[in-house]
Order: sequence, then structure tokens, then C-alpha cells
Amino acid sequence: MAILTEEMKNVLKVVGKGGAVVHLTTCSKGGKPNIVAERFVTSYKDEYILIAEMFAQKTKVNLNENPIGSITIAHPVKEHSWAFRGPCTVISHAAPANYKWNDIIAGEVLNEWGDWAAKEPPDEVPPDIAPPKLAQRGIIALKVEEVYSFDPDNAGQRII
Repeated sequence: MAILTEEMKNVLKVVGKGGAVVHLTTCSKGGKPNIVAERFVTSYKDEYILIAEMFAQKTKVNLNENPIGSITIAHPVKEHSWAFRGPCTVISHAAPANYKWNDIIAGEVLNEWGDWAAKEPPDEVPPDIAPPKLAQRGIIALKVEEVYSFDPDNAGQRII
């Protein structure tokens, strides 16, 4: 089990400010990758990263075939770059409240993070981005098992 550091959690809290986004990469069983850029992201329970699931059709197909994903962040303001890897799942608003994946319970996580628009008002969106009409369908959860650095002194090294 990898534990996110406080520094990592703090950087994940301010994604989007200054233009940064995270990229979630998944891969089909046949090896075809899919990368999506996301702004609505947070850490959860010290070992998970959550992303709002809004338009993730290819991502959902890939995760059904191959549950391993990677989230990368390169934050120009906080000056940190990491790749987080581990198993992923999609927890939709249609999931039973008692549905459990690892130690995430659907009802609890969706009550807390099921409506990112309420958590992140439009004034937090960088001025050069016109936000789309939000239609959050649930969350994508990645259980962090590995963390790699992209910082120049440690590029490519596993740090957790």
C-alpha cells in the first residue's frame, strides 16, 4: 500500500490553478491507450486519487478490460510532477450505497465527492478556460500502489 504524502495531497488539491490538469491513462486489453485530461481531482483516505467521471466512455471500457491506470500531474505553480499507478474503478451514482471497492464505500465517497461543481465553484476555473456544463456521473478511483517522480533530479525513479 502506498501512502500519499501531505505534499502530494496539497498539490492535488489545487489542480487547475495556473493551468495544470491531471492526465488519466488507461489501456485496453489489446494495448490501445486512452488518455483523458481532468481538472476535478482530489486525494482520498491517504491512498486513493479520485477524479470526477463525466465523459469517460473509453476509460470505462478500458477499465473493464484492464483495471490498471496511471495518473500524471505536472503542476507549474507548485513545481511538482509525479506519476501515480495502480488499480482503478468507476463508481457511478447508480451504484448501491453499500457497494465496496477496496476500502471505499460508494455511498460515503459519492456523498462527499459526487458533485464537484458544488465543491469547486466556477471562479476557481482558470480565466482562459470556458467550463462545460457539468454532468458528473460518478467518480473514478485509483488506488495508489506506485509513485514515480518526474522532477529533474529524480526523473523516472520510483519514490513510493
